[in-house]
Amino acid sequence: MFTKSFIPHKGYWSSPFSRWQMSFQNEHAIVLAAATTKKFFELRQIDPAVFDWGVLGMTIGQKSWFYACPWYCALAGAEKIAGPTISQACATSATSIYTGAAAVELGSAECVLVGTTDRCSNGPHTVWPNPKGPGGEVIHENWLMDNFNIDPWGGEAMVKTAENVAADHGGVTKEESDALALRRYEQYLMSLENDRAFQKEYMIPVDIKVSKKKTITIEGDEGIMPVTAEGLAPLKPVVPGGSITFGAQTHPADGNAGFVVTTEEKAKELSADKSITIQILSYGYARAPKARMAAAVTPSAEMALAKAGIGVSDLAAVKTHNPFTANDIVMGRLMKIPEEIFNNYGSSLVFGHPQGPTGARCTVELIEELVKLGGGYGLFAGCAAGDTAAALVIKVS
Repeated sequence: MFTKSFIPHKGYWSSPFSRWQMSFQNEHAIVLAAATTKKFFELRQIDPAVFDWGVLGMTIGQKSWFYACPWYCALAGAEKIAGPTISQACATSATSIYTGAAAVELGSAECVLVGTTDRCSNGPHTVWPNPKGPGGEVIHENWLMDNFNIDPWGGEAMVKTAENVAADHGGVTKEESDALALRRYEQYLMSLENDRAFQKEYMIPVDIKVSKKKTITIEGDEGIMPVTAEGLAPLKPVVPGGSITFGAQTHPADGNAGFVVTTEEKAKELSADKSITIQILSYGYARAPKARMAAAVTPSAEMALAKAGIGVSDLAAVKTHNPFTANDIVMGRLMKIPEEIFNNYGSSLVFGHPQGPTGARCTVELIEELVKLGGGYGLFAGCAAGDTAAALVIKVS
């Protein structure tokens, strides 16, 4: 699908992810993302003047969101560029990377800044005029919680859509769900070994000013809940008769992540290690039947693999946005993904779910894992609101 789109080695980053209502709760998501990006430029000695286009992925409105991408680029130091703001729920990251790669592929841009950000904390409460309502009473919406709780088309809460998919594919027991939750937590602990050596390869510490005289630095993820078999066992499924408990699903979070997407020549010029080549090969997407969100992940992944001309047996690593354990259980069954390559070093089930940057962080970690392995093909795939999903295939040489 793509032949000209590359990412420099170390041309990617992520902030720590902070569980909602913790240290990032009062930070403007665009301002914080720009500050992280600017720090990334300084650490990697990248001149923002190298960019000729920008893409910003973001799903939760913030003050002055009207100016989102141009404002983000300017705050990050790339004052001469702008571009679209993309919002596609948890498919936002994959689609933002795709958009940047498509621009490079078409020759309309040579070097694209792809940023992604969101803040689930203190989400906006929207008021809509309703002059025909009784007494002109307004229509109101809690941007985050109302949309988590019901899909206006599917008519179900997101957790129920996962249970629907589990039931459609032979059922998932609570024991299976608990075992997967424990396994994914153990894989996240891999990223913390040796004083967080894996995370330090890409994670940018974030400075938060808590008062006029005090600034704190958040170096790692906040709010990660330890997972044990003993802790999971007594928890009851959220949906009666289902398998997914509060210990087997992700949590809302705040954070940001991003990429440099460019030509092969420019990627080599900007790479920390010029012997490493990182290529974006393909993008896939899918929409499942109504109220079957998790079912979209497998066909999106299969589309991306087909467009890249490879199969599951060719993959060295797989990362997913897996808000519920059922996502990975069903995808693993259908695609026969070997467990030893499936979500090593962490996934959104554990480190959190700030929509916009969730897939970007997963893809950053996918690249770093492939580098550690000495190269190979990697797949990212994840579900998104509206019974949709998106996927990417990356090749590291």
